Formats: sequence, structure tokens, C-alpha cells
Amino acid sequence: MQINRRDAIRIVQGIREGTPPPARLIHYLHVGRERWLEGMAWYLDAAKDHDLSAVRFVIGEYGSGKTHFLRMTAHMALERRFVVCEVTLSREVRLDRFETVWRKMIENLATPESKGEPEGIETILNRWCDQIAQSPEQLQQASEELGRMPLDPDFRQALQGYLRAWFEDSDRDSYLQWFKGDPIKPKRVRVRIDRTSARAMLRSLIQFFKHLGYSGMVLFLDELELIMEQKQKVRDANYDVLRQFIDDADNLSNFLLLCSATPRMRDDDQKGFPSFPALWQRLGGMLGGVRGDYRSITVNLDEEPLSDDDLLELAKRLRAIHSIAYPWDTEQTAPIVPNEFLCQLVQVTKQQAIELPLPRLVVQTTVSLLEAKQQNPERNLEDLLPDALRDAIERIRRQERDRYLPWE
Repeated sequence: MQINRRDAIRIVQGIREGTPPPARLIHYLHVGRERWLEGMAWYLDAAKDHDLSAVRFVIGEYGSGKTHFLRMTAHMALERRFVVCEVTLSREVRLDRFETVWRKMIENLATPESKGEPEGIETILNRWCDQIAQSPEQLQQASEELGRMPLDPDFRQALQGYLRAWFEDSDRDSYLQWFKGDPIKPKRVRVRIDRTSARAMLRSLIQFFKHLGYSGMVLFLDELELIMEQKQKVRDANYDVLRQFIDDADNLSNFLLLCSATPRMRDDDQKGFPSFPALWQRLGGMLGGVRGDYRSITVNLDEEPLSDDDLLELAKRLRAIHSIAYPWDTEQTAPIVPNEFLCQLVQVTKQQAIELPLPRLVVQTTVSLLEAKQQNPERNLEDLLPDALRDAIERIRRQERDRYLPWE
């Protein structure tokens, strides 16, 4: 496995915190669900080559691999030169307070140049300015090109203002703060970016990325199911913003919006999508999908669970990564934690996964076992496994409890 120690440590530590690897590293752990990825590749290619815009929902129980799947999609999108952005909903980042979503989106923008790591709008703008603002003639030409682009007038003014400030080495902070969604109106800019202007600004942002040579933009909204736990007023406000996103997809190009949610969000008449008629009328019965249709609006991860062979392969990959991350007494961990024992680990976790997500439980148990064995080589694997399993179960339950804190 060609991965350096720093990245291997990052993967292991992220798993212990309940976080899948970032997009540029996610392929090291990916197993299974190839047909769903083929379907997603079709959408990416259509968005890139035929100006498609679409909204898809990645449906699966908590811990089934939704965030992992989103980041695999990000990995494929970066290979196709999309700008990607992942926004995870939380108490601080909420659709009903859209300025918080926009701010996080602008902060988390990632490009092929950044290898999928968030670099944000400032770095993208500075790279653009550095390439084109080398002379007054270039500045004039770039400004004229912006004038011909189908941009929101205020977005265009902000770009031109930032470009002039870069060339003149003057203050460009006000324009930068405007792009980030702060309540500020720089010179010649009439409106701020908020819920009412967001759709026009998103359309302009995508057009700007196309102008820079990117294929478009892929936006991930993760953990939508947290909306269900809020009071009805907050819940409905969130659903209304999501409805606006979906409605506007037809007016965009080169854009994919991927939303992760649990099956309950699709099925619950009281708190889920069906509870908000304006949203449910837009979605209709599309979230059900047809089994075997990998290009449907719904990516149903529970329809194609990981097999025992997939889970074993996942455990093997974790073993290889852990052996790079931390110094073992031998060159390889395989003789110390053999395949036969990893098979046993998978079967033991399956027996405990009645109320817990199996993929996450296998991952957490494997890492806990490897951590314990590496630091206590004298201990028997059979003795370590029960403690590793208990540690994994408690960690998953703690992570799940922390997710469902109310927003108000």
C-alpha cells in the first residue's frame, strides 16, 4: 500500500474520532458498492460534459457509510476537475440560517490543486488574480471577460473589485468578507449574500469556476437527518431551504447536490420529508427508487450492504494502514493479526450489530484491537477482542449521542 506514515496516522486517528478519511485518502479504505459508484460516475460525467445539474439523496442508516460514499464521490469528482465542498449540518451550521451554510461552503471549497483539502474562496481568488493581473492590459481584458459572463451583477462587481484591489495592492478584505457571506456591502455591491440571494450567487459561483477551467461544482450536505430532531418551526424552515435548492437545480448547470439522510427521513410522515408538503410534492415518489437502478435519485446503501468478504477486506486494509502508522515489532502485522482472526472479528461484530451499524462497528473494533495489540504485544488476541468490541460499541454510542443535541 503506497501511503505515507503521516496520512496513515491521519486515517487511524480520524476513525477513532468517528470520521472517515478525507476525499484524497478515502480510496485506501473503499470496498464494495461498485455499482452505486458507477451510477455516480455517470452523473459526474454528464455534469462535466453535458451541463447536467441534479440532486441525489444518499440514503442509509447511521454508520452505514454515507459520509464515506460522499467522499468517494468527491474523490471521483476531483479526478474530473470539479470543485467540491462538504457541509455537515450541526447546531452551528443550519439550513434555516443559510448564511452559516454559505460561510461553511465557501470555507470548505476544495480543488484538484489542493488535492481535495479545503482551501476556501480566498486561495482560489488569489490564484486567479496571480495568473491574470500582471499588467494593466491583462487587468482590462479580465474585467471585460467578467462583463460578458452570465453573472449576478453584484457577484460580478465583487469579482472586479477584488481583482482591482489585488492589482493595486489595496484593501480587498471587504470583498473577501462579502464572498464569505458576512453582512457587508463593499463598494459598488448593492446586496449581501443571504437566503434570498443565495441561489443567484450559487449560480454565479459555478459559472466563475467554469471560467477558471473547472468542470463545475459538487456540493455535499451531510447528516440531513439531524433536521428531524428539531422543533417543527425550525424543521419546516430547513425543509423549505432544501426545497429551494431542489427547485433551482433545473436552473443550474454543471452542478451536483448530494444529500445524505436516513431511511426514516424519507418515510416518517410526522418529522421526515413527507411532513413538509412543498418539499414532498417536489420529491414525490422518487426517493423510493427501483432496485437495480443505480442512476435513480436515491443511492440506497442499505439495499446493497457490504458482504462478509467486503468487511474482511476492509479489516485487512485497516491492518495495513495501521502497520504504516505505528511501529510494529515486525515488518508486517499480518503474522501477528492473521486473516483467520480478522474473519473471526467480522463474525463476532456481526453478532453484536443488531442495533449498531455493522460497517462502523467492524472499523472501530479492528482499530481498537490493533491499537491494543501493538502496544501490548504479549497479550493474546482472543483476550483482546472482547475489550476491543466493548470499546468500539461505547465509542459509537457516544458519537451518536453527541450528534443529536438540539439546535435550540
